[in-house]
Amino acid sequence: MKGRAIIAAAVVVVVIAAGAFYFLESGGNLNIQIRDPMPPGWSSLYINISDVSIHNSTAGGNGGYTKSFSTPMTINLANAVNSAVFLASLKLPNGHYQMIRLTITGAYGVYDGKTYKITMVSQIVDIAGQFSISSGSTTTVTLDFNSAQAVHGTPVTGFTMTPVIAETVS
Repeated sequence: MKGRAIIAAAVVVVVIAAGAFYFLESGGNLNIQIRDPMPPGWSSLYINISDVSIHNSTAGGNGGYTKSFSTPMTINLANAVNSAVFLASLKLPNGHYQMIRLTITGAYGVYDGKTYKITMVSQIVDIAGQFSISSGSTTTVTLDFNSAQAVHGTPVTGFTMTPVIAETVS
């Protein structure tokens, strides 16, 4: 009886190890970067991102979101004018993905030499776009932030932001 329990435990360990190996070896990498041409008058435009989630649609559209990070970060979009700025990297299982969700909790910037708080109209931004992850490969997604269309207002009335973001896959 004791021998059967040891064999059963060994089988369970082997099955778990094989499953973990399959999961780790059957995925690829996703790199996410962001760029923005910056609107006229702004010398800096900071966005506070608290969460990035990736939607997996492999299971017949019934997939779910995978969080890539939930550590808040602040990005100055002025640094993303001439070349894209790195946002996140993660290992994902093989599959088809259809959306990236950003949670932008706040924004501020320097307009004509003065700093202004920017009120977020919506904090959650769903960016639709198709990409696939396959074993051993790296997929890079560039989020094209269009702050010229996203930021509205004047120094007198105040500024608001409704993020406008497109996705490019390479």
